[in-house]
Amino acid sequence: MTVLGYSGFTRDSRQASGNRSLFAKANQGFENLFAFREGEAPFPLFPLGFFGHDASAALVVDGDVVACAAEERFSRTKHSLNLAGNTLLPKHAIAYCLESRGLTLDHVDVVAHYCDFQEEVIEKRFQLMRPFLSAEKASLLRGAYEQVFQGMLSRESVLGQFSRMQGVLPKVLQPVRHHDAHAASAFYLSGFPESLILTLDGTGELESSLLAVGRGSSIVELHRVLLPTSLGALYLILTVFLGFHSLGDEYKVMGLAAYGEPSPYRDCFDSLICLEKDGDYSTPLLAREDFRDLLLQGLGQPRLPDAAVEGRHADIAAAPQEALQRAVLHTLKHARATTGIDKLCLAGGVALNCSLNGAIARSGLFKDIFVQPAASDVGCSVGAAMHAYRQAAAGELPGTRRLEDVCLGPAYSREEILQALCRHGDALRWLARENVAQDVAARLAQGQVAGWFQGRMEFGPRALGNRSILADPRDPGMKDRVNAKVKRREPFRPFAPSVLEEEARAYFDMTGLQSSPFMLFTVPVWPERRAAIPAVTHVDGTARIQTVSRRTNPLFWELISSFGRITGIPLVLNTSFNIRDEPIACSPEDAIRCFLSTDIDCLAIDRYLVEKRESR
Repeated sequence: MTVLGYSGFTRDSRQASGNRSLFAKANQGFENLFAFREGEAPFPLFPLGFFGHDASAALVVDGDVVACAAEERFSRTKHSLNLAGNTLLPKHAIAYCLESRGLTLDHVDVVAHYCDFQEEVIEKRFQLMRPFLSAEKASLLRGAYEQVFQGMLSRESVLGQFSRMQGVLPKVLQPVRHHDAHAASAFYLSGFPESLILTLDGTGELESSLLAVGRGSSIVELHRVLLPTSLGALYLILTVFLGFHSLGDEYKVMGLAAYGEPSPYRDCFDSLICLEKDGDYSTPLLAREDFRDLLLQGLGQPRLPDAAVEGRHADIAAAPQEALQRAVLHTLKHARATTGIDKLCLAGGVALNCSLNGAIARSGLFKDIFVQPAASDVGCSVGAAMHAYRQAAAGELPGTRRLEDVCLGPAYSREEILQALCRHGDALRWLARENVAQDVAARLAQGQVAGWFQGRMEFGPRALGNRSILADPRDPGMKDRVNAKVKRREPFRPFAPSVLEEEARAYFDMTGLQSSPFMLFTVPVWPERRAAIPAVTHVDGTARIQTVSRRTNPLFWELISSFGRITGIPLVLNTSFNIRDEPIACSPEDAIRCFLSTDIDCLAIDRYLVEKRESR
C-alpha cells in the first residue's frame, strides 16, 4: 500500500484575492501580534491564517517511510512562505518523493493531509474563545475564522489546492487531525511496542497538546489540552517580544536563556503558566483583551529586532524556558504515575526544544525517549501518512521499527555534482580524493572550516552529517568566527558537537539517554572536559549533542574518527549548511553558492575536495 502524506495550506486566490495573512510572515513585530486586520485575528486568539507554513511531503510504502522532504529546501523560501505572506504547497517535495521511487500519483492509494477542519470545528474553536471577548471583538473573530475557513481550510478548498498543485485529484484524500498526525509521526517511528505520547505546539484544530498511549498499531487518547491554553503560542509571543522572528526563532530564546537568570521574572510566568490538578496546566491570561498590557507591565518594553541583546532580555528568555519545563514535567509525572508506562514519544514544534528534552531525560521518569526528528509541522506529512496507512492497511500489521536514519531526501549523482562544479569553474578548483573524510579531518585539525555535502539530505531542522558545516571544537575562538563570518548570526548562538556514539559518555552526561542521533537533547558536558571543547560547550556548561553511529553514517563517522586520531578529541563542531534566513542546502548548486558567499575554507562534496580560486 502506498500513502503520500503532505502538510501545508495556501489561500484560494479566487476566493481570497488580495487577502494574504500577515501572520504567515516570519518577521512580525510585537505590536502586530495584537491587531485585527481584514480577514485575520490577533495571534493570542489563534488566527486560522497561521496554518500552512512548513509544507512538506512524505511517502510511505507498505508501512516504511521511504522518502520525505520539506518544500523550503527546493523553493529556497524559508518555512515555505513567499514574499507576499502566503504559504506554498509542497509541489516540489511531492515530485521528489514520487520520483525517488519511480511513481506517479496513479500509484498512490491514499493522500493524507495533516489537518481536518470542518464547519463544526470552526464553531467550536470560536466558542472556546468567546468568553474572553467583547461583543465587538467576538464578531470580528467569527468573521475572520469563517473567511479563512472558506478560503483556505475547508475540504473543498484543500481539494482545489491539491488539484491546482498536481493537475489531478487524489484517488482518496484522508484528512488527519493535526495532533493525531503529530502523535503518529512519533509513535509509529519509535520502535516502542507501548509508550506514552505527548504532542505540544501552538495549536491544531482545537487543541495545543495531546496526551495518548500508543500500543501496537493503535493510539488511544488520554487527554487533549484545548485552546486558549497553549505553551507553544505563549513561547512564540515571547520570542517576538524578544525581537526575534515569529516563526522558527524559538530556538534563539532557548539559546539565550542559558545566559539569564529566571528569578526576576518568575512571578510573572507563574501567572502566565499555572499548574492545575491531575497533571494539567493552563495559560489563563493568553486570550484576555488586556494580555498585551499585562505583558508590558510584567516584562517592560519589548526588544526591537536590531537592538542590542541585554542582560534583561536573557533573564526574560530564561523565565519562560523554566516555566515551560515545569509545566511539561508536571504533566509527564502525573501520566507516568497513573499509567505506569516507562517509555515516551514526543512531537510537535515544542518538542524541538532541546533543553526541555534534556530536562525530561534527566528527570528519571522514563527508561527511553523518542523525539520525532522533524517534530514541527514539517514532520506532520510523515505522521499523516503513517496514520492513514495504519487505519487503511488490512490484515496483521508489522510492529514499528525505530527510525535510526533521517537521510530520506534527495541525493545527487557524481555527474550532477561535476556539472555544478564546472558551472563555477572560474571560481573553484577541485580534486577527487580517495579518502575525503581523512583529508577534511586533517584540515579541521589545522583550523579550517569545511562544508560537508554527502549522500541523501536529512529530513528535519538539523544537519546530521550530510548537509553540514564543520569546524574544530577545541578552538575557543571558533564559535565567534563561525557565527560572525560563516553563519552571520547572533553571537550568543551555540553550536552542537557531533561525537562518536561509543565515545559520547566520556564527554557528556547522558543520564536518561541511550543515544542522541538527531541532535534533540541538551546534556551537560562533564566539567573536566569543558576546557577541551570550548567551541561546542554553551555558557551554562551544556551541549546539544549528536551521537554518530558507524552503522547509519559510516562516512561521517570516519571523518570524526580521523579527527579523533589526529587530535585526541572524537567529536567535531557541526552546524547546518546554510546562512542566516536561508534553508539548509539541498542541491550541489545550493552548497556551492553558500561556500562561495561565506568564509568557509573548503568544501567536500561527494569525493571532491573543493577550494576557492584566488581573486585576480
